[in-house]
Amino acid sequence: MAFQISGHKYKYVSSQEIIDTDEKYIKELERIAEDFVDYFNYSAHQWHSELLPKITKLTIENNKLKVELKLIKKFLEDAKRKTNRNWNEQDNNT
Repeated sequence: MAFQISGHKYKYVSSQEIIDTDEKYIKELERIAEDFVDYFNYSAHQWHSELLPKITKLTIENNKLKVELKLIKKFLEDAKRKTNRNWNEQDNNT
């Protein structure tokens, strides 16, 4: 058997209690499995109730901003054509 720091006879024991019988080991494995299920349920709840709506909201906002930017660029191109001016940052500084 490999060297174990915890002193337990069985693998996959994460509690501080000494697990010396098969029944205690099975209960410990069930506890670990329940912890994983609880964590999975929590993360799934967090994903569906918090993260997914936030990602959707930001995607919609991003699409609106892209359309707004396209309209602004179109307006500036029309203004450049009508005034025969180049509206770059270099012209504004002089």
